[in-house]
Amino acid sequence: MGDSLKHKKIALVEASSRSTHVYSMTYLPRVGIPTMGAILKGLGHKCDLWFQAMSMTADRLRGYDIVGIGSLSSTISEAYRLADFIRDAGGVVVMGGPHATFLPEEALAHCNYVVIGEGDVTFPALVQAIAEDAPPDNIPGLGYRAPDGSVRYTGPAKTVDYENLPSPDFTLSPQVRPERIPPIVATSRGCPHNCTFCSVTAIFGRRYRFKRNDQVIAELRPIQNRSVCFGDDNFCANPARTKSLLQDLIAHKAVPRRWSGQMCVGAEEDDDLLDLMQKTRCRIMYIGVESIKPETLKQFRKAHKDADAAGRCIERLHGHDIGVHGMFVVGLDDDEGTVREIVDYAIGCDLDTIQIFPLIPFPGTAAYEKHKGEFLHRDWDYFDGMHVVVKPHKCSAYDLQMAILREMRRFYSLNRILRAYRSKRGWRVKYRAGGHFLLRRWIDENAGYIERLRTGF
Repeated sequence: MGDSLKHKKIALVEASSRSTHVYSMTYLPRVGIPTMGAILKGLGHKCDLWFQAMSMTADRLRGYDIVGIGSLSSTISEAYRLADFIRDAGGVVVMGGPHATFLPEEALAHCNYVVIGEGDVTFPALVQAIAEDAPPDNIPGLGYRAPDGSVRYTGPAKTVDYENLPSPDFTLSPQVRPERIPPIVATSRGCPHNCTFCSVTAIFGRRYRFKRNDQVIAELRPIQNRSVCFGDDNFCANPARTKSLLQDLIAHKAVPRRWSGQMCVGAEEDDDLLDLMQKTRCRIMYIGVESIKPETLKQFRKAHKDADAAGRCIERLHGHDIGVHGMFVVGLDDDEGTVREIVDYAIGCDLDTIQIFPLIPFPGTAAYEKHKGEFLHRDWDYFDGMHVVVKPHKCSAYDLQMAILREMRRFYSLNRILRAYRSKRGWRVKYRAGGHFLLRRWIDENAGYIERLRTGF
């Protein structure tokens, strides 16, 4: 490795939205950028991590030779603003993440290169090519503009060997104290399912890949005395592997104070899995119930067929003292009555917390390809899950937005907060209170958007 390469200054940035969203009160940085930082560090590079949500200003990015920016659709406007600032200051900008992956030509109006898909191999190879002033033509997984202005693509990158990637290194961030590592651990990539509104499989594929149990345990050690989030897209999609991991946490005394994760309906059928989740102090699981209508579940390509299956899942998790956050998506063939029925169902099942999103056809999803001609607008700031951005088929966009807000307020009413306490799930009171005040803040912030829905775009 030459001296010029060692002296390149690299920053990796996680862009963030300034607006209120469903996870505003529980922000955790994602593990992609810290993992990339660990890879670059292992190759001898000097790399800093920056998280815009942790009060980072664009000025902090001055002086870097290469800046990599990761972004979702809802944060892409901020990512573009940062990218324009860096390029104007003479830096090289590389963008990645779901939005840039699926709309690379849009991103290339603001950056020098786009990493398409998984970047764990592609980005380090690009850094080396830039340092050596070599053409990037032979690096798979890239998009960039040629000198004549045309866009060139280098072909798809191979699936990353996830098992042998280094652990995320949050200590590379000047914003993170070593004793306060963010309590998030990702143990897998990919998902065996292929829901129409989800871009996970489009980026990571349906091949479900895992870290070794000993690596997960090592990542847990610095945060073991805290509430840990397993950031997998589907933590229990392979129950045998999940049970093996939880058994090892017990055997090696690596059980966190409590933990949460995301799972699909159906995994709860494994009694041994539920017993292990309870023994390892699982507090709450995020479940994609999505719809109470079989026809909508079929349209979404969900693995479970009806609301009864989701109800059994909720009941069994509650029976093991595990809370459930129910996640619902209102389809374009649904209406205001559907939203009301969802909350009736959630209350009837005693769901601990919920979110109700209108269908958001994110770039890269099957829903995007089907409905991209029906968008109300393409202001990506509002593609965060909470705003209606596509015209429903059976009611107005305004009526659907108001129905979601009205029914969410019913679920998170002050009366229901006061009655939320359950033995071994007393945290529900705090969580629901947070939902109540978050919803009020969102409504205040988005009065203008709601008025635009009412009057028409």
